[in-house]
Amino acid sequence: MDNLDQLFASVAVIAEFHPKLKAIRFWQDSKTLQFHSTVIFYDRTLEPREELEADIANIATQLSLAALPDYHAFCVDLEHLFDGAQPSGPIAQLTEVDWRTFRKISSYAQYWKQRSPREVNKLITFVMAVPVFSRLAGQLIVQSHSVTEGQIFDQITQQQGSFVIGGKRFRELFRQEIDTAYNEAKLLVSIFRGTKTDEASRIVNGMLESMVTKS
Repeated sequence: MDNLDQLFASVAVIAEFHPKLKAIRFWQDSKTLQFHSTVIFYDRTLEPREELEADIANIATQLSLAALPDYHAFCVDLEHLFDGAQPSGPIAQLTEVDWRTFRKISSYAQYWKQRSPREVNKLITFVMAVPVFSRLAGQLIVQSHSVTEGQIFDQITQQQGSFVIGGKRFRELFRQEIDTAYNEAKLLVSIFRGTKTDEASRIVNGMLESMVTKS
């Protein structure tokens, strides 16, 4: 992934879904000249529902590292995890995942699976969609060449400073790119769920490859 795409992709999920989001900071390392971004949170106590939302957003972000290049295997692993089984594919190779929090989310999903299947289905869809969403959001924001994007790069390169933008303002400015990315990501999840032939892996991974830009 291009470094500029990654600048936005790395914060896209938290920026859109985390209930404690306050702002996003962009800056450039003076030695490596690499661009960086980080999320700034409000210091407040979350309600139980908000805490669950925060946990889901955090875990989904952590799992994203296992999603490419074999997205089909990633989704199969997630299905196993949400059924209470152990992953055997790319997720099993991850070393920096808060498994305690993930098991809490998985237990929640299993408990509500019969009581509220629609809500559980939305939860699992979200976790599956996040890796594609974040990557697409990053590339769409960069490709849009918006005024805000230009201001960010101008300030952190020409002035060698940092650029801080409020979370709400970030979502407003990049609403179209965020919505497009999430809708396309959910479509890919639907393709995964609806394709059960021997060609499923080739079809799903091929579709993903056509959606995202090459590194």
